[in-house]
Amino acid sequence: MATTPKKETPADTGVLQDKPTAKAAEHGDHDRIVMASRKPDGSMDQIAPEFIGDKDVAEAAAKRQLAEQAASAVDVAARGVASNPDGVGGSEPDAEVKALKDAQEEAVKAAEAQGAREVQQLHRGLGD
Repeated sequence: MATTPKKETPADTGVLQDKPTAKAAEHGDHDRIVMASRKPDGSMDQIAPEFIGDKDVAEAAAKRQLAEQAASAVDVAARGVASNPDGVGGSEPDAEVKALKDAQEEAVKAAEAQGAREVQQLHRGLGD
């Protein structure tokens, strides 16, 4: 079976380097992102992340993502709350449900503030 010989590329193409430069070592590896992947605790799951693209879009995405995760975490933590077994209730909001909703709203505000801070600190423009 015949094979095609490998094409040789010029050494100065900049694609590969035999020896790392000081400039490359200075900056290290990092992830350029528009929206972060999150660990269960809400922290970002990237290496030295740098937000790129439109800052308002990145901030809105971070706020929404963290707010939903925070509200869900509060809900999961409260799943042990017992419901009324006979299904009878009044028109007044249940105190446990109100407390849960208040806790979720507080968690959402904190998460949105975290998302705004992260984007503010790590945004580097439109991919420059």
